[in-house]
Amino acid sequence: MKKITFLLSILLCMQTFAVEHLFTQGNEEYANENYSVAISLYDSILINKMESSELYYNLGNCYYKSQDWANTIWHYEKSLQLERNEKTLQNLELTKLKIIDRIEPMPQLFYQKWWNNLINLFSTKIWQILTILCIWIALIIRLVNYKKKYFLTSLHTLSLILLFITYSSYQKNYNKKEAIIFSSTTIVNSAPTNNSTTLFFLHSGSKVEIIDTIGEWINIKIANGNNGWIKESDCKIL
Repeated sequence: MKKITFLLSILLCMQTFAVEHLFTQGNEEYANENYSVAISLYDSILINKMESSELYYNLGNCYYKSQDWANTIWHYEKSLQLERNEKTLQNLELTKLKIIDRIEPMPQLFYQKWWNNLINLFSTKIWQILTILCIWIALIIRLVNYKKKYFLTSLHTLSLILLFITYSSYQKNYNKKEAIIFSSTTIVNSAPTNNSTTLFFLHSGSKVEIIDTIGEWINIKIANGNNGWIKESDCKIL
């Protein structure tokens, strides 16, 4: 058993070293403006399922330099799913100015804006850690029979609030299926058939929310509330 554990440790160290070497090489190629080579090196890391926010961010930068806006937006969005970063958000907004569609989101009520801003303060993982820590502190205090009940009550209340925030963050970042349009022009139909009515058009780089799937068709909704059906081949799921 010890030998197997030792061998697994060696293999893990070798894999980590290989990933770090590829990442360093990718950074060097990016610095030398060899963006296609850098993309190839970064993608080879993703093939081994070693994803990270920084890796997706670097890939987004490479595609931005290559003026591939759909891939740029897709990779920035993937980076933000793992970690919210101000640089990534700024680059994403800058890239959105390069695409054709200008989709204005539906206006939110003040409390919806406040809640979304609160959720976006940290990533889902950070909210999970904070929730678990708060629950454990409350349990420890209860076990040691801390006499100030109002403090314990406050901790329980805080734990519930954090739990609700974590759930909302998970629903927004993981349970919500989204995609980026990759076709230069995509027809949005009223039904999942080619003969249905054309509602509107979307172009490369636009972000859509996936509501339902029927065969090769997906029911999508965009930020302004409009919805319809497109072919799955026209987009890449986040």
